[in-house]
Amino acid sequence: MFVDSRKIREQSSRPLGQPAHPAVLWLARLSGQLDIATAIAFGAPFFIYLLTLAPTIYNLDSAELTTAAATGGVVRATGYPLYLVLGRLWSWLPVGDVGYRLNLFSAFSGALTIALAERILRRSGVGPWARAGALGLVATAPYFWALSLIAEVYTLHTALMAAVILLLLRWREQPTLARLAPAALLMALSLGNHLATVLLVPGCLWLVLATAPRQALRPRPLLVTMAAVLLGLSIYLTIPLRYAARPAFNYAGWFQADGAFVPVNLASPFGLWWLVSGRAFAGQMFAYQGADIWRETLHFGEQLWIAFFALGIGPGLLGLGCWLRRDWRAGSFLLLAFVANAAFYINYRVVDKATMFLPAYLVWALWLGLGYQVLLEWVQQAAGRPVIWLARGALLGVVLLALATNWPLVDRSEDWSTRQRGEAILQVVEPNALVLGWWDTVPVVEYLQLVEGQRPDVTAINRFLISGEDLEQLIRREVENRPVYINTPPASLLHAYKAVRTGPVYQLLRVESNEQ
Repeated sequence: MFVDSRKIREQSSRPLGQPAHPAVLWLARLSGQLDIATAIAFGAPFFIYLLTLAPTIYNLDSAELTTAAATGGVVRATGYPLYLVLGRLWSWLPVGDVGYRLNLFSAFSGALTIALAERILRRSGVGPWARAGALGLVATAPYFWALSLIAEVYTLHTALMAAVILLLLRWREQPTLARLAPAALLMALSLGNHLATVLLVPGCLWLVLATAPRQALRPRPLLVTMAAVLLGLSIYLTIPLRYAARPAFNYAGWFQADGAFVPVNLASPFGLWWLVSGRAFAGQMFAYQGADIWRETLHFGEQLWIAFFALGIGPGLLGLGCWLRRDWRAGSFLLLAFVANAAFYINYRVVDKATMFLPAYLVWALWLGLGYQVLLEWVQQAAGRPVIWLARGALLGVVLLALATNWPLVDRSEDWSTRQRGEAILQVVEPNALVLGWWDTVPVVEYLQLVEGQRPDVTAINRFLISGEDLEQLIRREVENRPVYINTPPASLLHAYKAVRTGPVYQLLRVESNEQ
């Protein structure tokens, strides 16, 4: 079993027999938990993320999430209700524009992930140098760092995941209902941020049933745990509430050929389940077979190699083995979490899945911390004090090298391109225009319209929400009535329409009969 490294403070300066004030006890408990190591584990990455943070709205999914959070809108599957609720609160911060505020939320969540991971490693007997070396690498890993700089759901996902792991390891030390129910509640809430939390369920069930099955399965603990889960899942009720408010921003539905938007009825059980279950992306799940799976597995291995700067692979494997040997129940729990997340996304056919392996990186960082600790203990026993200081310095040197190497790759502090593109589109299109485009075009236009009030006369439609056939019919219909702009015109229409480059988009104009 691992040793809990927290120091118990039982002495007090109060007179004998005089009970301490509850506020004094609370402050003492807080000071014992929020010490300098945890503050540095949060503050150091947060400072780095602030220096490299995107200064305004970012592109693609980030623009969609920002707009929905700020306006009370609805996003596509799987709904992300917890993110949208918390993002709404962050959008009120009196700093920067709304895009910057939601980017800041990701930076906060990324730093919180590192701080919680520091608590897990400390609870598992890992010393400060090993913790700094392991967590420094994951904090500066390219994808983890990059996703801490823009509005996205992934660093909040890892923060909640780290909190669940911490609570379950705490429960394992003392399997009481008071410690299990909060873990169950947070687990269910985390599902409301990202449905991939379900990939943690097998490992969590294993740890609970392998540790104290009788205590967990008694009627009262079981009922309380189920009640905590239902309470956490109630965050999904915010989705039908948003739908009932008829938000101006709604990506749960589709456009017809006449330009009318048909929303999915999210107030119905079927419609809500359609969104939450991610049925729209079912075709991308478990999409590879045979050699393709092996190829994707190798790609994941390359990403892990890069994320931990190559030097963290061997000690990470050592840490995995040591964790299983010292505490096979907790070790198996982490192994199941790693395998479930890695295997699902390896077999997920999307272009941006490289951003989705952050939960696997988190588990690897925990293994790496223990692996480093074992190596440092071995060096200290074999070589003495001078060499151990060299080894400690080497761990921090690798982190600094990763920091210097990855900084120019991920730095977004001067990236205004998304806002500039959106504003350029709204500047060149004529009044009452129709703008059609993919994720790099329409979400930012909608952000500028709905959040900042720019050009409300323009209608923007994301081509993701309309079929190709309906898109062509819509263009033929609308080009006769108003200016129509598109990011890339369909080749099938170029015989009847000419595409005139206008800033970042093309205006479609009918070809006269004598020009054909």
